[in-house]
Amino acid sequence: MTVTSAAPAVILTGIQDLSIRFPNPALEALPMHLPYVYLFTERGPKEPQLLSGADLLRTYGANTFDYRKPFANHQTVLANTVNAQGNSLFVQRMFPADSRAARLMFSIEVVPYDVPQYERFSDGQFKEDANGNKVSLGTTIPGYKTRWLTTPIDDSDAFAESIKTTGSLEGNAGEVSTVFPIFEALVDVGSHGDNTGIRLSAPTLDSAQPVDDEVITDQEAYLYRIQIVERDNPKSTPLVVQTLFGTQYVEFAFKDDVINKKVDTELSFDKIVAKNYRDVDLTSGFAPVFGPLENMHIYKDNIEEVLTLLHTNEEAVNNTGYGIHTHNFVGAVDWNGNPYYTVENVGPIDGGVLLSDTATHYCQGGADGDMSFDNFDMLVGEAAANFENSEFHLMDDAMFPMSVIYDSGFGIETKKKLLVPMGLRKDIYTVLSTQDVSRKQNTIAEESSMFIALRSAARMYPESQLFGTACCRAIVIGHSGELTLSNYNGIVPMTIDFAHKCARFMGAGNGAMKPGFGYDRSPTNQVTMLKNVNNAYKNPRVRNVDWAAGGVWVQNFDRRSLFYPAVQTVYDEDTSVMNSAINMQIAVELEKVAQRTWRRLTGNVKLTNPQFIERSNELIAAAVANRFDDRVVIVPNTYLTEDDSLRGYSWSCDINMYANNMKTVGTFTVVARRREDLE
Repeated sequence: MTVTSAAPAVILTGIQDLSIRFPNPALEALPMHLPYVYLFTERGPKEPQLLSGADLLRTYGANTFDYRKPFANHQTVLANTVNAQGNSLFVQRMFPADSRAARLMFSIEVVPYDVPQYERFSDGQFKEDANGNKVSLGTTIPGYKTRWLTTPIDDSDAFAESIKTTGSLEGNAGEVSTVFPIFEALVDVGSHGDNTGIRLSAPTLDSAQPVDDEVITDQEAYLYRIQIVERDNPKSTPLVVQTLFGTQYVEFAFKDDVINKKVDTELSFDKIVAKNYRDVDLTSGFAPVFGPLENMHIYKDNIEEVLTLLHTNEEAVNNTGYGIHTHNFVGAVDWNGNPYYTVENVGPIDGGVLLSDTATHYCQGGADGDMSFDNFDMLVGEAAANFENSEFHLMDDAMFPMSVIYDSGFGIETKKKLLVPMGLRKDIYTVLSTQDVSRKQNTIAEESSMFIALRSAARMYPESQLFGTACCRAIVIGHSGELTLSNYNGIVPMTIDFAHKCARFMGAGNGAMKPGFGYDRSPTNQVTMLKNVNNAYKNPRVRNVDWAAGGVWVQNFDRRSLFYPAVQTVYDEDTSVMNSAINMQIAVELEKVAQRTWRRLTGNVKLTNPQFIERSNELIAAAVANRFDDRVVIVPNTYLTEDDSLRGYSWSCDINMYANNMKTVGTFTVVARRREDLE
């Protein structure tokens, strides 16, 4: 306010708030060990999801992780093993070419019809005779006969593109009925969709939970209800799928822009129904909820056409003064429960279906497809080989911060393809197995041959052409066996046991290694997940050959247990700290630290060069503090090269990692002395 006079006055300028602060946003909690797993699943989205625990089961269905169900295979074992340790994981759902989604469409069939008239009470209800039959007036009024139909839709037909067709409902002589698609539902791919049911109803004031007639008259829109149920199988009782808000159903209108003004709630189908069952907003901090239906669609033009036909005739007889959307074409009664004069709706006896809050209509046509080992192997191989050009943009390290891809027993060609992601992203490593679980357990000679073949394949992806560093972000583990204390049938590779050890050691959501759980020390280096392991003994010559080929093996610790004498990478420099798998895993995590640091620094124009360097080093130091079990010393060194200074927009940083060499060869000598020599 401008002061223009000395006249006495008090000027109040309002509150200036200087208390506002801008805290750093909480970073997503990510474990250091974050596997990317491929699964056949009962249900779930197409896009890969980062989940754990109950969220994993809710998203993909409990049957997915049951070894007795058809979805289970060796990658299921991997997922269960990692998840059991509280370790989050990425899941990419695999879809056989012959899998299909269940679908269902609600349509209304309409035909011109002279509607018989009956005696009514003053409130509009029908009078009945002593036998409970309606009392006919012997007259008719021109109107329409309707019946509701539910039909499955072939999976090859495009969703939301159904058209009007000619029906078979008999009306007046010579009149042809029209079938109008009204509401279409699509479940995600899989046979489980056939157990997803929909209840569509039109409540009245006489319903157990009455409709709100004030909203109907205010918004000139009838309010309908949709309820979704699921059953385990066709013989089981369906259970209601609660909405995200804990309700049993959703109340909605087919008309656009309908609002309950009393509570300021949107009621239009497009605005409310999906929102009650689906929430995939990652910014909420909660795991996404995809809901029982993948998609829903209403045919608005058809609804307008049908309501115009039915309401126009009804208004001519029983003028209400309200618009077409107040006409209840689902129940053929008004909100007071009174039957319409010009509409006769027929039900199951006449080939139609009943729409009510207890009548369930199940989607149909879902299929899981070919879930054989060979088909799964092929699909995973294709997905891994197409990593860079994936429709999910897997090269985005911020959205997909996975750290490891495990071979849980694929065929040899797929094993090689699992190396592709490692070759494309410096923040991913691959753990391969010598065993193809579709074959019998390898002999010692076959194991040695696989070590050589897989190491050769891995070496096609050198670590750094700039520095001339050979491949080091790959581990090849031998052996296979049977799961202990499990009903899983079949052999699994030793990579499952290794994944279990990594999940225990590096799977915490805070991103820190858990002290005491390192798999490079006794007793945590002992095999715990497998029994009946093959080739537990190799002679020294074979061990030397396998070590030179980058192999990792287990051997007898005592008569009852096996252990890993060392876990190396395929790196060919035994004197390097990068020959240690743990050191390599730490280095991979440092690549992620670099990515996250860049995202927090890029674009900053406020900091001077010294301030920028200091800030970069601080961010890195904070990101690595107390995370690596006192195994390494990390010293960040941010600096500007001469070229950086000339450009002005770039900077350089070395994240120095000081680690220990892995000790593998011990020389022991028994020295015999006299007892008195000790004195």
